[in-house]
Amino acid sequence: MLDPVLLGNALAIVLDPWNLLILVLGVVFGIVVGIIPGLSSTMAVALLIPFTFTMQPEAAMSLLVAVFVGGISGGAVTAILIRMPGTPASVATTLDGFPMAQKGLAGRAIGHAAVASMFGTVISGVFLVVTAPLLAEFALKFYFADYVAVCVFALTAVIAISGDRLIRGVVTATIGLLAATFGISAEDGLPRFDFGVPSMMSGVDLIPALIGFFAISQIMHEVAGPDRMKFDGDLRRSIGRVLPGLGEMRRNTFNYIRSALIGTVVGVIPAVGGGPAGLIAYAQAKNSSKTPEKFGTGVPEGVIASEAANNATVGGALIIALTLGIPGDAVTAVLLGGLMIHGLQPGSLLFVNSPTVVYAIYFSVFFGSIVMAVVLLLSVRWLARVVEVPKRILMPALFILACSGVFALNNRAFDLLVMCAFGLLGYVFDRFRYPLPPFVLGLLLGPLIEGNFRKMVGADGHAWALFTRPLAVTFLLLAVGSVVYSLVIRRRQARDPKEEATG
Repeated sequence: MLDPVLLGNALAIVLDPWNLLILVLGVVFGIVVGIIPGLSSTMAVALLIPFTFTMQPEAAMSLLVAVFVGGISGGAVTAILIRMPGTPASVATTLDGFPMAQKGLAGRAIGHAAVASMFGTVISGVFLVVTAPLLAEFALKFYFADYVAVCVFALTAVIAISGDRLIRGVVTATIGLLAATFGISAEDGLPRFDFGVPSMMSGVDLIPALIGFFAISQIMHEVAGPDRMKFDGDLRRSIGRVLPGLGEMRRNTFNYIRSALIGTVVGVIPAVGGGPAGLIAYAQAKNSSKTPEKFGTGVPEGVIASEAANNATVGGALIIALTLGIPGDAVTAVLLGGLMIHGLQPGSLLFVNSPTVVYAIYFSVFFGSIVMAVVLLLSVRWLARVVEVPKRILMPALFILACSGVFALNNRAFDLLVMCAFGLLGYVFDRFRYPLPPFVLGLLLGPLIEGNFRKMVGADGHAWALFTRPLAVTFLLLAVGSVVYSLVIRRRQARDPKEEATG
């Protein structure tokens, strides 16, 4: 039960003018870091922890959570404007966000992303407040087999995000799964596919691969075209409308809720994160749409699904972090470190010994999401003008920005080579019409599938747990159902045009 007195105390602390200013600055800092490719909200939160030493625990955690919220949302800006996901969570946003920018609808795309991000964070925040202990208990029941089944279910999104190129999508997803096996195995310490190069033993780093695959390949594609990006309309005029209309928002009500619920549940599951959440929500939005063929051509529904889901992982990840002390992702792992630095132990006793800190975190999730949406909506007119810059200026600047962000990760020149190699691979895939998102889905889920499958076999001596554990069986049945439903919809769509032609 929420204590009204302690709830009021926490609200007073968060709304203190100085603390509120800190929260706003934290959101802005998170957005800026999220926009810069290669930098992450994890890095932003870690950098700010030393500045919280002299703060009250409530104010300190509000600041760190605000940075978390801003960082997840900021990645959508570059994903929309230049097809460069600022964070892995924004991968699915590129699928319809960038085509909208090419149509001259960059402002509307960022507006939809901002509103969807706010809704996703708020809905997951409500679940954080109301059902934290229940969802945390659900996550605690996950065994190795359950993780494998969840990832198999997530892989069924390949069908939806491959469009009319299913076989090619399966091929690229398989290549992504293989790429995830490079480097030293976490299970037995043996090197794999290192080709005798010491730097390859650490495997393929996700950020250089994503930036190369989406950004560098797009740069290569753009430099071969006209000096300015091509738009279907007048960019200045189209930016005039940024905030989505009430009619659009009403039509997407179910999309908001469904995507936010997907993100919340995925956020509860440790180590999965916003990238798969966005792709799964995008796939579900496409499957349930009356016009799925428009997805990938620049429709707001795709942006909404991705951003509502990846931001909803904030609340989901905080649920198990606060109640069980288990980090849902890398950012909440750093947040837990921030709690412990202030002498607070995450877990069930945190709700008993320091409830005002927990309530302050609740409020910072809600206020942070509102501030994030306002900041993005107010700055969209300036952000969207990036796409008007001549490509002879913009493309070299983007390449330097990408190189700087990738090198800043580990201070390794090898990461730059990884980025360029995946950029070339992405360009070849694009050139021969192989869809890019399935590769990323395979790269994201590969380590989770392999690691948990090998742990399951190592512990049990067999893989029968996949078919005997209720959770695992449930997710496998959902995977089968998703595949069958998607294939039926495809056959119906393929048959309808023929019937119309004969009619």
